[in-house]
Amino acid sequence: MQITLIVAIVTGLTEVIKRIGLPTKFAPLTAIAIGLIISFLNRGALPTDIVIMTGIVAGLTSAGLYSGTKAVIGK
Repeated sequence: MQITLIVAIVTGLTEVIKRIGLPTKFAPLTAIAIGLIISFLNRGALPTDIVIMTGIVAGLTSAGLYSGTKAVIGK
């Protein structure tokens, strides 16, 4: 699975969890956790260190995407 697809999934799942009741301040940590989980589920034959880095990058990218959009929209 490409990292762009993982980022989209992480962003969507994080938003769903926030709407269920997660405080917004925990959204970045949640995004990283979801990114790690998806990376490990989609591991294939990749080494563990690459899977961990992919999950962290996906989570941080998702959190940055949310933060950047929030800053531009001014919400």
